[in-house]
Amino acid sequence: MQDNYIGDVGDYGKYGLLREICAKNLSLAVNWYRVVPTKAGKQEDGKYISYLSTPQLYREYDPAMFDALHQIVMRERDRRIERIEKANLFPANYFSVPLGAERKAWHGQALAQTQNARVVFLDPDNGLETAKMHQTDSATEKHVKWTELKDYYARGQNVILYQHRPQMTTKEKCIESVMHFQKNYLLADCVKLLEFPKYTNRFYFMFLHENDQMIFESVCCSMVRKWGKNDFCREITLG
Repeated sequence: MQDNYIGDVGDYGKYGLLREICAKNLSLAVNWYRVVPTKAGKQEDGKYISYLSTPQLYREYDPAMFDALHQIVMRERDRRIERIEKANLFPANYFSVPLGAERKAWHGQALAQTQNARVVFLDPDNGLETAKMHQTDSATEKHVKWTELKDYYARGQNVILYQHRPQMTTKEKCIESVMHFQKNYLLADCVKLLEFPKYTNRFYFMFLHENDQMIFESVCCSMVRKWGKNDFCREITLG
């Protein structure tokens, strides 16, 4: 996650999901997988904020959050992770230390900071490392390592992963790549998947423990009911 992405249309749906998690009385921790870029990013990064100028189309999904994001992005022009945390849109234990060169130490610090939450949300720029990255230990700062995600799940936490569909990759191939990790490495009791397809495919993979499967079924049903209009959000059935 980078500051310049704050409040774009992808964040609107993301925060909606996190607010639904909290509404179900599930304790939440957020690891932003924060990246501080050393050079200017692509011009289009974080540009999808025009939805905030069309409240007649978008405000109904979550009026309170829409208004808060409009204030932060359009009026204050304060697109920072700290500003979102301060707004308390979704009560959580936040880990916002930038991911640097000492990745193992950073991961250990993240585990300690998030240990008491029932749900951990991981928010990398791109998503999960590929199988090739895992084999060659070449994950970038924009990816979650397989071992990192498993550390959260193995100690009993439910893990939600943000996954961005890479350019030149089909939606099906993107899902298949993450499910390869699930079927051959993680072996979570249950996996559920929500998609937000506005402008580009954004996926939220939920790696769940059996005891929490029912409550997350309720989360997904609520999200589709509240956010499903105009195909803003949909659930994908996994085989």
